[in-house]
Amino acid sequence: SYSGDGLGDDWQVQYFGQPPNPNAGPNVDFDGDGEDNHFEFTAGVIPTDPASRFVLRIEPVPAQPTRKNLIFSPRLNDRTYAVKFRLGLTTGSWVTLGGTTQSDNGLERTVTDLNAIEANKFYRVEITKP
Repeated sequence: SYSGDGLGDDWQVQYFGQPPNPNAGPNVDFDGDGEDNHFEFTAGVIPTDPASRFVLRIEPVPAQPTRKNLIFSPRLNDRTYAVKFRLGLTTGSWVTLGGTTQSDNGLERTVTDLNAIEANKFYRVEITKP
């Protein structure tokens, strides 16, 4: 069993076969895409396919200079997503983004920051898988 490492055994067997397989460990990035197995399990992407990635992109809202669209995928129904921000890249605390609208289109979610007025504002998405 792969038990005790924080990843679902069924998921590990699906992608890495029966244990033991060191490539199934939570800190391993088997497909070399920069996302380790723990993250890929949490995000719901395929850990053996470098093209299967969680992606966040930030786009301007046309004719709305004080707004930004934060578009991420995949968005799965059995995960919880919290968009957070901070004003310094390496300093300050991550704070939950308020003042937003949200819409889903299949596996993609768009969260619009209605108050993107700072010269520098950094975003991240925290994913929780129950």
